[in-house]
Amino acid sequence: MMRTVSPTVLNYEELLVLSEQMLEAAEAENWTAFNDVQTVYLAVVDRLRELEHNVPVSAEERMRRHALLDRILAYDARIRDLMLPHLARLGQLLGDSRRRQNLSHAYGSLA
Repeated sequence: MMRTVSPTVLNYEELLVLSEQMLEAAEAENWTAFNDVQTVYLAVVDRLRELEHNVPVSAEERMRRHALLDRILAYDARIRDLMLPHLARLGQLLGDSRRRQNLSHAYGSLA
């Protein structure tokens, strides 16, 4: 007898694949690809939110969901570790840019 896989599990499986792709993009510092995959990831998360969550699930499916979530969260943690230095650099660049702009406005108005 063939067992059917619930839409919830299918979405978690898709999130796992997308998480892995996001991690690969982050490791390569390919932020354009990362953002592209993240857009799809967020759409799947939204789709997952819309699914019926009050439906009883078997112990087997619950275990499968937990296993998938554990792997997704592990990828997420690794992605965050890779992104923090990148975000810090961006923050520094933005801060430097604002300071230059403020100086330009302050000293430009004196001329």
